[in-house]
Amino acid sequence: MAASTSSSPARTDDTTVKKSVTLRRSIVEEIEERAGSRGFSGFLDAAAEHWLALLRAREIVEEHEREVGPLSEEDVRGAERAWRGE
Repeated sequence: MAASTSSSPARTDDTTVKKSVTLRRSIVEEIEERAGSRGFSGFLDAAAEHWLALLRAREIVEEHEREVGPLSEEDVRGAERAWRGE
């Protein structure tokens, strides 16, 4: 996985595309319970966006640790506060 230093990749085309995916029935049922069948795509879009943000954050940490070494406990606590919006 290539490291990224930006917090969000440049989006040049945010039009929607139709894809076919295979999901476990139990996952589909829970999503539909929470989002309704008409909110299914939006739920998956938001979940994918969230997962990608987590992957980018991990890449940033890994790059930092390669360049400067492990994060200190103070760095970790500061990041946790920032994540919570404090």
